[in-house]
Amino acid sequence: MFRKLMGKSGARRFGRSDDGAVAVEFALVIVPFLIMIFGIFETGQILWASSQIDFNVDRVVREAAVDASVSVGEIRTSILTSLDDLNADMLAVDVRRAGGTPNILTVSVTYTHMPVTPFLFADGVALDHTSSYPMIDN
Repeated sequence: MFRKLMGKSGARRFGRSDDGAVAVEFALVIVPFLIMIFGIFETGQILWASSQIDFNVDRVVREAAVDASVSVGEIRTSILTSLDDLNADMLAVDVRRAGGTPNILTVSVTYTHMPVTPFLFADGVALDHTSSYPMIDN
């Protein structure tokens, strides 16, 4: 019936036509491509934030471990200041000094990275780091 409506040459022309094929192929490829590009971007941001937290927390804790006069509040402020590139509302800093021989200074930092593209990580990505150093008595 289709051939009767279009005629013999119309059916052949319809079967060989590739009008719009590029648009269909582009629509099929663009979604996975964009997910991959945004995924690479978000992974880079997560790795950068993780390395910032690891490096700065270790540095601050090492400095505080050799100076017993540094208060818990000063340690917390120093960590928040060194991580000022991150969203401070998403940072949680816990500082503890455990007694004993030797005294141990432990600092735990938890950061929730909220991505630019929330469809990849809707609840965010939790990054945490803990550093423990023995306190040196001067």
